[in-house]
Amino acid sequence: MTLSFDQAKLRREASMFRIMATLAIGLTVICVFSQLAVAAAPLWKGGDQRQALINTGIQLVLAAPALFYIAGLRRARQVIRRVGDGELLTAQNSQGLGGVGMCLLAGALWSLLISDGLSPAQGGQVAAELAEGGVDLGQIGGAARDVSLAALGLAVVMIGRVWAAASRLKAENDSFV
Repeated sequence: MTLSFDQAKLRREASMFRIMATLAIGLTVICVFSQLAVAAAPLWKGGDQRQALINTGIQLVLAAPALFYIAGLRRARQVIRRVGDGELLTAQNSQGLGGVGMCLLAGALWSLLISDGLSPAQGGQVAAELAEGGVDLGQIGGAARDVSLAALGLAVVMIGRVWAAASRLKAENDSFV
């Protein structure tokens, strides 16, 4: 099979994306694992086991957005692999894009609504600081990041729906030919 220039370029770019996504997934897994291992260390090194369990649970809650993003990257890798193989307008790709968007949205909302209130950097005192008027610029930046990721997630979901409509039109047009 001879590839046209655009298909060859798509295949190269898809390959580069898969490599970068694999590295990002690997690094994120290592970071999450080390975050949990540090919190749980007193369980096997001796120490306050009750506090270690609480800390590990808090770290797991704080790590949840990263786990959503890992799931989104895995879905994106699948979509990009199919696109690199020349499968552009397919139902699988539109569903995959919708899944990527939902993972972005879920991670951002989790971070915005749940993790930020537990963050050790904020001491779990977000509401108290807001009541006192002492808002940290880092909190504003983090909230802006989370809202932006949520908006991007919704945009990717919508692109997936447009892609689904395009794949249905393509199938309809192919049936006439």
